[in-house]
Amino acid sequence: MDHVHRFLQANVNHSARAQDLLVHTMAEWFIDIAIVAEPYFVPPDREDSWAGDVDGSVAIVMRQSAALPPLGMVARGSGYVVVRVNETVVIGVYFSPNRSLAEFERFLGGLEALVHRFESRPVILAGDLNAKCTAWGSPRTDSRGEFLSEWAFATGLCLLNRGSVATCVRWNGESHVDVSFASPSAARRVRGWRVLEGAETLSDHRFVRFELSVSTLLNAPDEDARGEEELPRSAPRSFPRWALKRLNKVLAVEAATVAAWAPR
Repeated sequence: MDHVHRFLQANVNHSARAQDLLVHTMAEWFIDIAIVAEPYFVPPDREDSWAGDVDGSVAIVMRQSAALPPLGMVARGSGYVVVRVNETVVIGVYFSPNRSLAEFERFLGGLEALVHRFESRPVILAGDLNAKCTAWGSPRTDSRGEFLSEWAFATGLCLLNRGSVATCVRWNGESHVDVSFASPSAARRVRGWRVLEGAETLSDHRFVRFELSVSTLLNAPDEDARGEEELPRSAPRSFPRWALKRLNKVLAVEAATVAAWAPR
């Protein structure tokens, strides 16, 4: 029998009012899991429903009345937190726009090892990485966006973003910096990914919402039974560099779309 986990993605800009509204919205919309960039506060006494990284830049929140077991902490570090929700591994990420491309490459290199650790499980990786790429709706691709798209492809993650609605709206323009990826086994179960244009967030970021169909019969082995750990600060990059100038982008997009949306 299949059930649905409802996900919400947000960036609350360290605002108390925006975070309160997020929690209220989760209850009103029956959201099970929220991935929150730049949270205001991660309650230390709510480990069953709140999990944060080591420097307060990203958190994963479970609605208290959700019919789910407590969040299972797997790993955390600077800019990432990993939990287990039933058989699904959820990775929340944030990377500041003020940090260098070299730091971004090292950050993704560490995440790559983490993603490969859970290859036998469905994986959702989402957050605000401050990277721009036409693949997820930006009018242009910057160096960070190019690197992220190459990394995701080489790591075997499928892009969930659909359409061209901006995820961040400021007085000086719009941007598409909130991204969602999934392993192939999870991507085939994702439905209804969308940016919510009309919902109030009290932040300059819009909510992103999607659903994940999950089977109660899927029993993956416990690779994460080893408990919480931190990735190396300068994990080596083992993924290949792709020659994008020789890539047939039309065929690549078609292949990725088929892989992400094909039936089980």
